Amino acid sequence: ASHHCAASATVAPQGSIVRVAHVAVVTPHRAGLYETTRDLVAAERAAAIDARIVDPVKPREATDRGVPIVGTDFARGCHAIVNHSGLSKDLDALQLPIIHVLHGRPHCSFLLESAKKIPVYTYLTRIRNDPRFKLFVTFWPEFLPYWSTILPAEKLKAIPPPVDLNHWTPDGPSGYQFHGHKAQVNVVCASMWREDETPYHIVNAFHLFALRNPRAKLHIYAAPQKGGAWQVLKQALHEKGMLGEVQPIVHGLDNVYRAADVVITPHRIPTRSVREPLACGSNVVMAPAKRWYTPFVAEPQDLDAYAHQIERAVEHTAPNRRTAENLFNPADTANQMITLIQQVTNGSQ
Repeated sequence: ASHHCAASATVAPQGSIVRVAHVAVVTPHRAGLYETTRDLVAAERAAAIDARIVDPVKPREATDRGVPIVGTDFARGCHAIVNHSGLSKDLDALQLPIIHVLHGRPHCSFLLESAKKIPVYTYLTRIRNDPRFKLFVTFWPEFLPYWSTILPAEKLKAIPPPVDLNHWTPDGPSGYQFHGHKAQVNVVCASMWREDETPYHIVNAFHLFALRNPRAKLHIYAAPQKGGAWQVLKQALHEKGMLGEVQPIVHGLDNVYRAADVVITPHRIPTRSVREPLACGSNVVMAPAKRWYTPFVAEPQDLDAYAHQIERAVEHTAPNRRTAENLFNPADTANQMITLIQQVTNGSQ
């Protein structure tokens, strides 16, 4: 997948290999933030950078799919820190240049703090003028104007989001039976329910689609586990014979995507629930985006239009795998991140 990986080890000062600690809470297969971090670290290592993950909450020695997870000691000998999840006291005490990765969507971050859950905006305000924090990096250029409201514009950068093209691939088992719920037309939704964006509208759009296509079922992953209104919505689809498998966060989504006729998402940016199915070759219906990811786009709140796009996606195929290889190659992300690391280390150790 990294056939055009142009990075080399020459970024290191004095000819030594660059060492970078990526600070992230380690939650394999459970959080997009961690999975994206792991993909990036793996690609940096393939480009001859000594990148490793340091968990700020539970420091430990482990390996995840070839990527080393190490204790805080490793960070002490690093040229830079890439901060994904926030720094522990030990890591915060180090006087190293820091690149902070803005994994979240600005509106979601704003709402998280408004709901008194995670004070993202307050944290960013605290660190924005800290001289150690050299750059703030997002995977979504669309969000640069939002972040520039509260962060110094000259410190903001955008790089493409990665996806592991060796794991998420059209080559693999495609006969998944949805635990006995397989239908003639299988529509999958695996987007998380977040403060700023939920699959609510597209679940209702699927209902319109299924009224016209009675052999279709909706399979939902990362589903909310409780809540009266959600139970009512789910039960209504179930009673109409439209509901397939409903699961919380699961392993093996690549098998699910390969078995799906269509994957639907409310997003207009390539979140993991867009990148992963595209890499598996699946047709994806999403909200209109700034750039072209799929031919099947409609506003989620325009239920008629969205249902029509599900119909189109059932009938046609798109160059999904090629799109993922062109836009989400981890080697490209790593090359751009290495360039930024080069900027902030500036030859200093």
